[in-house]
This record gives sequence, structure tokens and C-alpha cells, in this order.
Amino acid sequence: MPPAKSRSKNSIGEEALQIEKNLAQNALSSGDRDSAWQILYSITDRLISFPASPERDALFVSTAIELANLSFVLGKGFMELTGTLQSALLAAERIGDQRSMAMTNLHLGRLFYFAEQRDTAMSVFEVGKFEAEALGDEDILTQAAEFIGLYYFIQGRFQEAIGYFERAAHSFESEKLGRIINPSGPLWLSYCAAFLGQFHRAIGTLDYYRRVAIEGGDHGLATTLRAVLGIILLGIKKNKEAHFHLSGAFQEARRTKNMLAGYFAKGGLAFHHYLEGRLNEAWDWVVKTSEEAESGLIRQYASPLVLETLFELHQKGINKDRHLNYPDEFKRIMHEPNIHLRGVALRLKALEQIGSHTEISAIESNLNQSEMYLLQSGDPVQTGKTRVEMARLQLREGNQQGARALAEKARKDFGSYMDVFFPDDLRPLLAVRSDLNHSAGSEDQLLGMFADVIAELSPSADFEFLLANTVKSTNRYFGAERGGIFWFRRNEPKKGPILRGPCNLSAADISSTDFRDNLTLVFKAFHENRPQMVRREEFGLNPSRVKAMICVPFEVGGHVRGVLYHDNSYVRDCFDNFTKSQLLQMARWLTSYIDHLFEFSRQMEQKSSDQTGQMEQTDSLTIITRSPAMLGILNQTDRIAATDSTVLILGETGVGKELLARRIHQMSRRKNNPMIVVDPTVIPENLVESELFGHEKGAFTGADRQKKGRMELANKGTLFIDEVGEIPKSIQVKLLRAIQEKTMTRIGGTQIIHSDFRLIAATNRDLAEEVATGRFREDLYYRLNVIPVTLPSLRNRVEDIPLLARHFLRRFAARYHQPGFEIAIDISREQEAMLAAYDWPGNIRELQNVMERATLMSTDGHLHLDLPDAARKTTGHPFDDLPTLDDLQRHYIQYVLDKTEGKLSGPGGAAGILGMKRTSLYNRMSKLGLR
Repeated sequence: MPPAKSRSKNSIGEEALQIEKNLAQNALSSGDRDSAWQILYSITDRLISFPASPERDALFVSTAIELANLSFVLGKGFMELTGTLQSALLAAERIGDQRSMAMTNLHLGRLFYFAEQRDTAMSVFEVGKFEAEALGDEDILTQAAEFIGLYYFIQGRFQEAIGYFERAAHSFESEKLGRIINPSGPLWLSYCAAFLGQFHRAIGTLDYYRRVAIEGGDHGLATTLRAVLGIILLGIKKNKEAHFHLSGAFQEARRTKNMLAGYFAKGGLAFHHYLEGRLNEAWDWVVKTSEEAESGLIRQYASPLVLETLFELHQKGINKDRHLNYPDEFKRIMHEPNIHLRGVALRLKALEQIGSHTEISAIESNLNQSEMYLLQSGDPVQTGKTRVEMARLQLREGNQQGARALAEKARKDFGSYMDVFFPDDLRPLLAVRSDLNHSAGSEDQLLGMFADVIAELSPSADFEFLLANTVKSTNRYFGAERGGIFWFRRNEPKKGPILRGPCNLSAADISSTDFRDNLTLVFKAFHENRPQMVRREEFGLNPSRVKAMICVPFEVGGHVRGVLYHDNSYVRDCFDNFTKSQLLQMARWLTSYIDHLFEFSRQMEQKSSDQTGQMEQTDSLTIITRSPAMLGILNQTDRIAATDSTVLILGETGVGKELLARRIHQMSRRKNNPMIVVDPTVIPENLVESELFGHEKGAFTGADRQKKGRMELANKGTLFIDEVGEIPKSIQVKLLRAIQEKTMTRIGGTQIIHSDFRLIAATNRDLAEEVATGRFREDLYYRLNVIPVTLPSLRNRVEDIPLLARHFLRRFAARYHQPGFEIAIDISREQEAMLAAYDWPGNIRELQNVMERATLMSTDGHLHLDLPDAARKTTGHPFDDLPTLDDLQRHYIQYVLDKTEGKLSGPGGAAGILGMKRTSLYNRMSKLGLR
């Protein structure tokens, strides 16, 4: 067959496969994960035989990465996946796709880890991590978060890992159906929390994300999370609850052929039998777990329970498998980088030496090494277990004082789980502690909680962020699985509270019938303004029935405004340490603290509103700046552009709020769809409603034809409402409903119209003040104020003034057909000082007008600046060799690259300084011969 015909056939085949891939996306959007997996697997399988081409490689790489993510959601297809990803890596290298190369390496690292090829996993992880961090933008770092966290996790460095897993879990939750990122983030976050001694957080996270997965149609992931939940419950000896989840997960995994969930469930059931003392049954389940080799998951484990089980079986002579036994596992672990498992292995080695009457110095050496590794890993429970053995050793040596000191350290390590882990034989060593000392310690701990909360407070005008930090901190302090703040409307308390700052708690949770009794306690705490605490009798193994709750009310501005709520579904005695007097003191502290946060947030918002300003409205979407404050704002908005979150842009008149809105739109996934602008200031008040919602023919006088509203036209795109504070109060409630439900009806019509738009609003008003005076609806304000962005005024961006002035000089010279004008005439140092000294009440719009006037009025090689009270000194800066525009761009880009030491993207990179997308900068550099 002639080459041309062959290429034509391949091209047709690629187009057909691209259509199939769209079908997979549709299946994902509808929640049909299995069908999507089958389609993606089929596409990669067929593309393998296609000859290499840029189009084929791009399709193969993107499909392979999606298949890898989905395989871990469903827990299947791992054996074939390694070869597919290795082929994808080669394809990504051929087309120079650095982002896909990074992600493919990271996916391979995870596969090698699960396949017990840990050395290979570490080296591949390091390559992928380096590639992702070299790219440095928020998008790639978010995609890589789960994998980088796993890189630290498999070394047993949980403090380093947990931040990445938090980011991964957040991105997983925020993603919409049809796209899967960091599917295992919640799983690893939970393991990490458990190994850091935060069992309540691990349990709450798993329980919460399991519900999220079920609601999103990710039943395979939900099963895996259920199995891990059972393992974590075993860690605190909740054996009955653990068996309920492990056996349920095992049945679900077997029914759906979910190998990953089955692997965890079988391992968990082995641990369960071990803890119950049924060692032969435990060994049978260990063997079943090791049989998962066909799935590519060969004896990978992170939990110390595995090693402890193998050790006990070895001690009893039950472990007969030459492929999985304690002696071989000990040798392997001591040659691998996991300091966590090393610490546990050395403790078990010391126990073995004690039984064989080894010299005391060798035993002490192993225990000291164990303690050192476990302290580095951050696991307090395992550290405490090692210290317990060290205390026992001291007792054998007759050193009761040393034993007591070690026992006290172990008690602190175990914390609120002391009753679970601290052995009875060492409890007499702690008898010197009096109830009085315990009470005093509790009081100190109470005060310490709020000190920790305040210490975690980051200065921010975002009150929601501050509340979320508060809940996160108190959740950890109480040892609660979930929590939130129920905020009551000041003027409408009967309408019920709003959930704010939730931790492992969603709006769907609080609206369920199972939560009604919990809400009753919230209302009681609010109306009585007194803390409430309830412990229920056991409700069997139903995790949806809360077993313990605590509600602490607080005031803002002298009025009760909300209730801090925490609960547990698996542990009943979590709040037992608090007396009524302590809870009342806690309520007073909480009132003082949240009142402070509220006032702090209000002042920050007012200050930002008073000092706002930035940008300008130009024909280009490039934002000219070198201001650190502005670069920080652009970094923030560039991160949120890819989401559908509502953005409220605050700023004085003339700062270019619409320009920033257009930038956000152009960087969003909606960029190929329209951005519709509504400016109520230029629309007669009686026509604002019609412009927003449209009208039907004959709806009112002059409505001689049907008119689609701006909200309807913005479907699949972005709706930008400029000066939203000018929306008439009479139609604000209709606007609120349309924003909330993304539905509307035209004036005079009855048909419900759906419009999927992303909302960006802007105003130069202080909307909080407008709410306080009754000119703006409070509920609409909170709906708009999801992600507030406040722009600094031009007078607070002095370093940008000459940069912007020259920018406008070049623009207007080109507009008014004066080629070379901006080269022949430049701004002198004296004029720069004049521009910097001026206050710019009209911000960038005023600067733009000044430079336009200067362009038109300047003659004889002199720039004539017309500023109030400004000296009129002019000069010029000629370019003798008359460089072309390409020459200027080439020299300037090279100058910026020199300044950034070759860094192209990320914070402080050349792309950000030049106001360009990374890909646009690459293309421009290629055109100019810089690469």
C-alpha cells in the first residue's frame, strides 16, 4: 500500500478512536466508570499497532494517563497497565510533551511500588517528581500531588507526605464528573493521618470520602476506601466495627472484581484474625492476600500490622511460606528506605533477642535505633510501643526511675488513645499522677488548643478560610471525626443555619434524615447559649448514626451567631474529658476568638476596598506588571481560572476589573465559549431585568420579538456582571435564584431555561457595607463572595507606573500611525518621577488617557506630559540602529530570561513576568530563534 494511502487510513482510524474517547468522557460524566474503562483500554490496545505520528502519540498518551487514573479508581487492569504506560512515556518523549512525561513517570512509580519493585519505584518517582517540579505551575503540581506524597510515604516520612495528600484529596473532591485526578488521595491521606496518631481524622476522612465516592458513582473507589477504613479501625482495636467493613468490602470487591479493594480487604481480615488470637486463620488470609500476584499487587504494604502479624506467626511457628515470612521481610525492610517499617522491624528484632537471651547492649541498640527512626517518621503510637519495650527492659535491669520516665513518654505518645495502647503491666509506673494534676493539665490543654488555633491563623480577608482553619484545629483537638460551624442568619434565625468551614461534613450530610437529631442539639445550643454534649447508646454498626456529639455556641458582636459542632460515629468516649465548667470557658474563648476573626476579616475587606486598584482595560489580555502584590494576585487567579468557582473582583473605578475577568475566562476550560458582559450602569433600570433574563414576544410594550437574556447567552461560557452593586434591589432575589440553580425564565415566559455559566462579578463598592445598610441582599453577597480578589491601586503599584506608561505610549503610537514614535520619544527619569509622584485617582484608566493625550500632543521629539501640578520636562531615548519589533521582543525576552535564570514558568518565571501563558512563550521564543 502506498504511504499516502496508509497515512490516510491511520488518520481515519485516529479520528474514529478520538470519537470513541469522547464516548468514554460521556460515560465518565454519567458515572459509568466501567464502560469508560473498557473504552479507554480498547483505544490504547488498538493504538499500540498504529505507526508513530504526532497525532497518534498525543491521543495515546492522554488516553493512557486517563486509563491509569481510572484503573486505580476501579482497582483493576494493573498487569497490562505497566506496558501501556511505558509505551506512553516513549510517545510523550517523541512529541516533547513534558507534562505527560512527568505524569507517566509518576504513574509508573506508583505501579512499581504496588508490584513490590520498590527500588525501581523510587528512581522513577524521583524522575517524575523532578519533572513536575521543574514545570512548577499549579496545575501540574496538583495533578502530581498524590504521587509526590506517595514518594515520601514509601520512605515512611509522613510529615512531608501529608501536605501533598491533603492537596490531592481536595482536588479529587473538587473535580467534576468526567475528569479524574488524584483518585487515591483520600486513601493515602487517611493512612498518613493514622500513622501520625490522628486516628479520628483518618476515620472521618475515609468515611466522608467513601460517601463522596458513592455519590459520584465511584463505587470501586468507595469499596477500596471501605477496606482501608476497616484496617484503620483495627489500629485502634475497634475490631467489631472493623470486621463489619472488611467483610463487606471483601464481598463487594469479589463481586465487582476489584483487585485493589480485595487486596486491602484480605490483608485487613488477616490482621483481624491475628488481633483476635486466631493465628491459623490469620495465616490463611495472609496466603490469600499474597495470591493477588495476578493483579500486579504483590505483597505491598505500609501498615506495621503486617509485620507484627508475620512476626507473631513466625514466633508461633505457623509461618511456612518461603515467599512471605518474617526473617526475609526483616532483611528486605532494613535494605529499603522506609524508616517507619525499619523502626517497627528493629523493635520486633529486639523482642526476638530478648526471647533468645541476647546481650542487653544489642537489645538496647536496636530499641534506640527503633526509637530514632520512628521519631523521624512522626508516628507517635509506634514510638510509644518502642518506649514501652524500653521501659520493660529498664525494669528488668532494676532501673525503676528510668522505666517510669519512659512510661511517661509512652503515655504522652499514645495521647487520647492511651487506654487502647498502654499495657496494664506498666500502669503502676504512672500511679504517681494525681487527679488534681490531670485536671490542671486539662485546663492547660484547653488554653493550648486556642493558642494552636491562633497560631495556625494566616492573615486573610477570607472569613471562610479562617473558619475552616478553626474547625480543622478544634477537630484535631477534640479527636473528632468531623465538624463544622453552623452559622445562623442574624435577622432570620428561624430559617436555619448555614454550614461553614466543614471538615468531613457536607451539605448532603446535614440535610439527611439521620442528621435531624444532631441539628436539634445544634439549635438547643444556639437558643440556650450553652454548650451541649451527648453520648448515645450503641446503634449497632451503622456509621451514619452518630454516637457522640459536642456543640459549643459563640457570639459575634454581642449576639449568638453560631455553634461549633463536632461528632464521632465510631468512638463514643471522645469528649469525656471535658467538664461543664471547661465547656463554658471554651464557649467564652470561642466567642472572643471568632469575634476577633470576624472583625479582622471585616477590616481587611474594608482596607482592601479602600486601597484597591490595578490593571487597565486594553485591547490585549496581557496584564502589565512587575509588582510583587500584582504577581501574587495573578498567580492566585491563574490557579482558580481552571475551576468553576464564582469570583468577585473588588477594585476602585479604572483599575481594569473587566480585563482581569477576561484573563480568567481565557485561562478557563470555557475559553472557547462566549464571555457575556453585563454592565448595569449603562442599562436603564427598567431594562436590567430584560437584559439579564430575556423576554418573550409581547411580554411588555415594545417587546415585539423574543429576546434571549445575557445569562442564557452565557451558557457553557462565562457571565461577567460588572458593577454588580448597581443591580436594582427589586431583581436581586431573582438573580440569586438564577445563580444558585443555573435556571431562569424569560420575562413573560414559563419555560425553565438552563444555562451552565461560570460567574465573575466586579464592583467598586463595599458590598459588606451595602448589605449592612440594606441596599444589597446578604444572601446574594455571600453567593457572590466565594473567591474575592482585591486589586491594589495604581498608587500602591508605583513600580508599574513607568512600565504601563511606556506600554500605552507604544500602543497609541501604533494606533495613530506614528511608526517609530515610541522609539524616538521615551519617558525621561524626571518624567518617571512626575508620574510616580502623582496620586492617580482615576487609576490605570487615567494613566491611559494621559499617555494617549501625550502621544497626540508630543512634537519635535519631546514627550509632553499633562499632569495636575506636574513639571513638564521632556527628553527622549533614541535607538540609533532602529531595531525591528522582533528585535525588541527578542532582546527583552532574553533580558527577562537572564533575570529569572532561565526559569520559564511558575512563580517568578519569565512567562508570569511577561504576562504570557507558558505555551505562548514557548511559541514566541521558537519564532524568534531563542530555542
